[in-house]
Amino acid sequence: RRTRQQREILIGRTHDEFIEYTSKNPDLNIVEMDTVEGLKEESECLLTLYWRKSHFMLIFFLESQTTEEVTKVFEYLQQEIIEEVYKSLFEIILTDNGHEFYDVLNIECNHKTGEQISKVFYCDPGSSWQKGGIEKNHEFIRYVLPKKTSFKNLTQNDCNILANHINSLCRDKLNNKCPFKAMTFMCDEEILNHINMYYIEPDQVQLNQKLLK
Repeated sequence: RRTRQQREILIGRTHDEFIEYTSKNPDLNIVEMDTVEGLKEESECLLTLYWRKSHFMLIFFLESQTTEEVTKVFEYLQQEIIEEVYKSLFEIILTDNGHEFYDVLNIECNHKTGEQISKVFYCDPGSSWQKGGIEKNHEFIRYVLPKKTSFKNLTQNDCNILANHINSLCRDKLNNKCPFKAMTFMCDEEILNHINMYYIEPDQVQLNQKLLK
């Protein structure tokens, strides 16, 4: 059952309100956010951010599945991405009801000024299909890190390598282009390179358990 604080956070941020808001603002960038868990007895997990328009995904290693670790990711992104570009990329964030996503102000706001620069919405409980794009993209992660795989020895560099291979895989929905190239229509390639995202030639893309070994 949700706490009183969680119920208050959901005011104005439900999935119904997400549908209403995006129907009035259809051109805004929507980012789906989720976590991928390793072994249940371990605290480490992956934070994923997925852009609906480009199918591009970022992957971050979290020491624990907590609001503090999620906040560190957004602090990093705001430090590394030019403010105006960041605002255009993170206009809407859709996530689930995981406890790690309930520090909503640290996701929505500029960490230096306190200005709200993003709008967070939450899926209905038990409705992962409402952010089906990121759920589908997680299948690529599982090619390399199957379920019941320990994440304890992973590093952020491993996550970057994995994301770069996933983002360089061509997709039918992108007219056989890859998410990395599609993302360059939304921001300069230099910005992607600055956060350790790079294009990999199609014949070099590798999505199997040997990738991180």
